[in-house]
Amino acid sequence: MAKNADSSTTFIIPRTMAEGVRCTDYSEGCLSAHTVQVHKLEFIAVEFSNEEEAKYAAKKIRGFYSKNWVFDDVANEPWLENFVTQSLEAKKP
Repeated sequence: MAKNADSSTTFIIPRTMAEGVRCTDYSEGCLSAHTVQVHKLEFIAVEFSNEEEAKYAAKKIRGFYSKNWVFDDVANEPWLENFVTQSLEAKKP
Protein backbone atom coordinates (compact mmCIF):
# COMPACT_ATOMS: atom_id res chain seq x y z
CA MET A 1 0.00 0.00 0.00
CA ALA A 2 2.71 2.44 1.01
CA LYS A 3 4.81 1.77 -2.09
CA ASN A 4 1.80 2.47 -4.32
CA ALA A 5 1.10 5.70 -2.44
CA ASP A 6 4.68 7.02 -2.62
CA SER A 7 7.45 5.58 -4.77
CA SER A 8 10.11 6.75 -2.28
CA THR A 9 8.88 4.10 0.17
CA THR A 10 11.53 1.58 1.24
CA PHE A 11 11.61 -1.13 3.85
CA ILE A 12 14.50 -1.07 6.31
CA ILE A 13 16.06 -4.50 6.73
CA PRO A 14 17.69 -4.99 10.15
CA ARG A 15 21.38 -5.87 10.20
CA THR A 16 20.82 -8.76 12.59
CA MET A 17 17.91 -10.88 13.80
CA ALA A 18 18.15 -9.19 17.20
CA GLU A 19 17.54 -5.76 15.67
CA GLY A 20 14.34 -4.51 14.17
CA VAL A 21 10.71 -4.60 15.17
CA ARG A 22 9.21 -7.75 16.66
CA CYS A 23 5.63 -8.92 16.91
CA THR A 24 6.16 -9.45 20.63
CA ASP A 25 6.20 -5.65 20.95
CA TYR A 26 2.55 -5.63 19.85
CA SER A 27 -0.69 -7.44 20.62
CA GLU A 28 -1.73 -10.97 19.87
CA GLY A 29 -2.53 -11.62 16.23
CA CYS A 30 0.57 -9.89 14.89
CA LEU A 31 1.81 -11.59 11.72
CA SER A 32 4.77 -9.36 10.84
CA ALA A 33 6.35 -6.01 11.70
CA HIS A 34 8.39 -3.77 9.42
CA THR A 35 10.29 -0.50 9.60
CA VAL A 36 9.25 1.65 6.65
CA GLN A 37 10.94 4.79 5.35
CA VAL A 38 9.16 7.45 3.29
CA HIS A 39 10.98 10.67 2.40
CA LYS A 40 13.66 9.83 4.98
CA LEU A 41 11.05 9.55 7.75
CA GLU A 42 10.61 6.17 9.42
CA PHE A 43 7.57 4.51 10.92
CA ILE A 44 6.53 0.99 11.86
CA ALA A 45 3.95 -1.02 9.93
CA VAL A 46 2.54 -4.06 11.73
CA GLU A 47 0.38 -6.64 9.98
CA PHE A 48 -2.37 -8.41 11.93
CA SER A 49 -4.60 -11.35 11.16
CA ASN A 50 -7.70 -9.16 10.89
CA GLU A 51 -8.99 -5.63 11.29
CA GLU A 52 -10.35 -6.13 14.80
CA GLU A 53 -6.93 -7.19 16.11
CA ALA A 54 -5.31 -4.23 14.35
CA LYS A 55 -7.87 -1.83 15.80
CA TYR A 56 -7.27 -3.23 19.30
CA ALA A 57 -3.47 -2.90 18.92
CA ALA A 58 -3.76 0.65 17.55
CA LYS A 59 -5.92 1.64 20.50
CA LYS A 60 -3.44 0.09 22.91
CA ILE A 61 -0.47 2.03 21.47
CA ARG A 62 -2.46 5.13 20.52
CA GLY A 63 -1.51 4.58 16.89
CA PHE A 64 -3.26 4.48 13.56
CA TYR A 65 -4.74 1.51 11.73
CA SER A 66 -6.06 0.70 8.27
CA LYS A 67 -7.68 -2.64 7.52
CA ASN A 68 -5.43 -5.23 9.21
CA TRP A 69 -2.40 -2.90 9.52
CA VAL A 70 -1.21 -0.74 12.42
CA PHE A 71 1.11 2.23 11.95
CA ASP A 72 3.32 3.17 14.89
CA ASP A 73 5.82 5.99 15.46
CA VAL A 74 3.63 8.26 13.33
CA ALA A 75 2.11 10.49 16.02
CA ASN A 76 3.54 13.99 16.42
CA GLU A 77 5.12 13.82 12.97
CA PRO A 78 2.72 15.87 10.83
CA TRP A 79 3.97 14.66 7.44
CA LEU A 80 3.73 10.98 8.46
CA GLU A 81 0.32 11.49 10.06
CA ASN A 82 -0.89 13.02 6.82
CA PHE A 83 0.68 10.23 4.77
CA VAL A 84 -0.98 7.40 6.69
CA THR A 85 -4.36 9.13 6.99
CA GLN A 86 -4.56 10.36 3.40
CA SER A 87 -2.60 7.80 1.39
CA LEU A 88 -3.23 4.69 3.50
CA GLU A 89 -6.68 5.69 4.77
CA ALA A 90 -5.61 5.08 8.37
CA LYS A 91 -7.52 6.31 11.36
CA LYS A 92 -7.27 6.31 15.13
CA PRO A 93 -9.57 3.87 16.93
